[in-house]
Amino acid sequence: MIRKSNHITRREVVARLGREVQSAQEATDEVDEAAARLLGLNRTDLRALGALAREALTPSDLARAAGLTRGAMTTVLDRLEDAGYVRRARDLVDRRGVRVEITDRTREEIERIWGPIAREGQRLIAKYSTTELAAICSFLEESRTLQKAHAERIRSMTEQERDSTEPPRRAAVRPARTPSRRP
Repeated sequence: MIRKSNHITRREVVARLGREVQSAQEATDEVDEAAARLLGLNRTDLRALGALAREALTPSDLARAAGLTRGAMTTVLDRLEDAGYVRRARDLVDRRGVRVEITDRTREEIERIWGPIAREGQRLIAKYSTTELAAICSFLEESRTLQKAHAERIRSMTEQERDSTEPPRRAAVRPARTPSRRP
């Protein structure tokens, strides 16, 4: 479309921003899918590994970060540990506690897969002023908060729908006792 002026309306910019955010989410999803496949992981396991790449966590904290129950997280950790991506270690502060940390193998895989993205991202960031970067950070932080709140809303909808479609549980009905007839 050829424009007669260089003026772009706010409405046009907001619409473009919406499209770009969606496209960026899809591209990130594509990278995550390719990485999960390369590592032989499912997306849930990759999400847990991503949280652990930032810092070692307790299994409970990791479950919260990944949006899983503690029971489901145990299964995820067993798979990740069996694959050699994580290890459980005693917490140095609370000797009774356990922390989960990534292995050296995982650090190597992170560098191999995401290192080039990080380096190219640094070159991209260099184009923006500190003020612009602060605005981008603010937008991304608020977007993340928005997405997490809506993920929770959608999960609760799923639980409500499941609860409303299950037939009501009835107490077990026992056959009536008939008096025994003895000769």
